[in-house]
Amino acid sequence: MMYADISDLRARLGSSVFGEIYPSGEAAQEDLADAQAEVDGCLSRRYSIPVTAPQSLPLLKGWTLTLCEERAYSRAAGSCYAEKVAVRAAQVRKYLAAAASGSFSLPGAGENPGPGTISLIAGDEPVFTREKLKGY
Repeated sequence: MMYADISDLRARLGSSVFGEIYPSGEAAQEDLADAQAEVDGCLSRRYSIPVTAPQSLPLLKGWTLTLCEERAYSRAAGSCYAEKVAVRAAQVRKYLAAAASGSFSLPGAGENPGPGTISLIAGDEPVFTREKLKGY
């Protein structure tokens, strides 16, 4: 499940800028996948990914597009791209770190059980027990 798609990125950048940066569109898909991987990588410490909670999806879409926008402009302008894009991307990364640490919550998102969680599973009676194996 993708949080954002090519049409979302085209709308964010504007059609003319999108066309200049991504003439074939193939690189746009790669940048979107990379941005989503960054989002999921941070969130996976705390949440089951991909996050499918409807109330969290607009936020995740915006975060993914912001990180992808940073990649798009750095692809076109090298290291010189708009300060506001860099500031927004840094803010998204702060939110991602806060979400991973637990100081920011994604509404409705299913949390990972975390390390040390025990699962109990019912099963059949053991075949090889101490009593059955006495004498062997």
